[in-house]
Parts: sequence; structure tokens; C-alpha cells
Amino acid sequence: MAKDSKIVQRIEKLLSTRKEQNSEAQIAEAEQIVHAIEKIDSREAFAQVQKRIQKHKSRKRFLLILTRAAAIFSVPLLITSVLFFYKVRNQSTPDQFAMQQISNPPGVRSEIVLPDSSKVWLNAESSISYKIPFDFKSRDVKLVGEAFFEVKEDKHKPFQVESGNVNVTVLGTRFNCKAFPEDKEIEVVLAEGKVELNSVGSKTGKGIILNPGERAIINKVTNRTYISAGNIDRYIGWHEGKLIFEECPLPEVARQLERWFGIEVEIADAEILSCHISTTFENESLYQILTLLELASPIKTTLIPATFEKETQTKSREKVIITSKN
Repeated sequence: MAKDSKIVQRIEKLLSTRKEQNSEAQIAEAEQIVHAIEKIDSREAFAQVQKRIQKHKSRKRFLLILTRAAAIFSVPLLITSVLFFYKVRNQSTPDQFAMQQISNPPGVRSEIVLPDSSKVWLNAESSISYKIPFDFKSRDVKLVGEAFFEVKEDKHKPFQVESGNVNVTVLGTRFNCKAFPEDKEIEVVLAEGKVELNSVGSKTGKGIILNPGERAIINKVTNRTYISAGNIDRYIGWHEGKLIFEECPLPEVARQLERWFGIEVEIADAEILSCHISTTFENESLYQILTLLELASPIKTTLIPATFEKETQTKSREKVIITSKN
């Protein structure tokens, strides 16, 4: 009986250990107990555990669960479960995460609700990725392309967006981040709250603070940041279905239409490359936008429908050719 009592004490000690990381020695000890437990009188072990409950009131709730399990399943099965618990705990370390990635092709935009209830409006030709579990210590998101974020406030778990060579850190706010790989600049526009901008890998801890209504442009080559203030609707309106152009060069208009509708746009005449567009479109079709552009500027548009290639089993994208009216 004395030997059984000692083993029960080892069981209790093993169960009461609450370390975040478990050593191989602890797991080996649990395995030894599993082998030794076959010789234990289950009723005697059960009685020993009950005595421990009376002596240690502070652990009453934890050991009460143990005694109930012992009464139903027997001590050997319980200890096997404990060994499994230790192995699972040992595997659930912060270094082991699954990655969730969401991508939009050209012509597709989406609204995403993150595990912490923050919202993301993801633009076309864009993607975000984050670890699962999402909010283990901090809420980190990687962005390629453009997204509008509405971040749920959590003072204990900062929300951080890594985009290109810039980190945007917030607690609770609404902002837009644009960082397409082909662009020379990264753009961050703050609609509400406050954000801090830092270079990826920066150890100074001193970043640039943006206030509502401000727009930051970060040069990817020089890493210099330029900040301006003013009407930010044209930079964030896309997430509400708006395309807002204010003195926008025609090549940039063409690029935005390509991304928005998933089409190809060709500017055939060099003389209209310097043309600037100022207008707003809200939830209009491609045909409606092309018609309005012709009315408001010296350009003519030709829409070529998509075709299906039987030999390659591929479908071409719609194409718009822009020429001068002259």
C-alpha cells in the first residue's frame, strides 16, 4: 500500500504542475507512471486521492475533477489521459501556428471579418495573411496590395499591419493601406483614431504618428516619408464602391479600371497620356464609366469582349482601347 501511496503522490504532483512548456523528463515520468499504474489497486488509489482533497483545500476544484474521472473511468485510463494532455500542451507552443491567407484576383473585392471582430475591406489584386490563433499575443497581419481596416480596440493586444517595408501599429482605428508590389510608394491614410508608422525591423521604437485626415507616402527606395492633410475621400472611397478621380493622370485611371474590373486597358495614342480626369463613379458598370469618360474628356473608348480559346482552353480578359477623339 505504501508503494501505491507514493505513486499516487507522484500522480498528484504531475497533475498540479502548470508550466507553459513541459520537458521531456516530465513526459518520460508520466510514461513510467502509466507502466507502474498497472500494479495499483484502483480503489486504494482512489481513497488516497480523496484524502488529499481534504488536506489541500486550495486545489479542491482541480482534484475533484480528478476523483470524478477516477470513479468513472478507473485510474489507469485517467493517467493515460494525463500523459496525452502533457504531450498536447508541449505541442501547443507559440512557435507553432497555422497561416490563413485570403487573396482577391483582378476585378474582385471582398469584406473580411478577422477572428478578433476587426473588419478588412480587401481590394482587387490584393491579399492578407495572418497566424492562427490570430490574437495569441498581438494581432499581426501581412498585406500585399490595398486594404481598408476597421480595427477593434484592444489595449493589451496591438494590431499591426506589415506592408512592404512599413509596419503600421494601431490599437483601434480606421485606416487605408496601399502597397502594391509594382508601386514605388506605400500609402497610409488615416480616417479615424491614431496610427504609428515604423520601418520593418526598426528597433528605435520611435515611429511617425498620423492623425485623422492625414496621408503618409513612404518612398520604397529612400524610405523617406511625406505627410499631407486634406480631403481623404478619394483615397478611401473605393471600399464603399466609389472611384474618385481628382486631376488623375489618364494612365493611373486606366490602371485603376484594370484592377477594378479585371480587364486590360490600352492607351493607343501618346497625345492623351497627359490627359487628367476629375470625376466620381459610384457602383457604376464598366459600360457606364466608359460612356461618362468620353463625355467628360477628349478620349474615345472601344470595348473588345472577352474570347475563349479552344486550343488552350483559356478565356481572355475584356479589353478597352483608349484613343483620342481628334
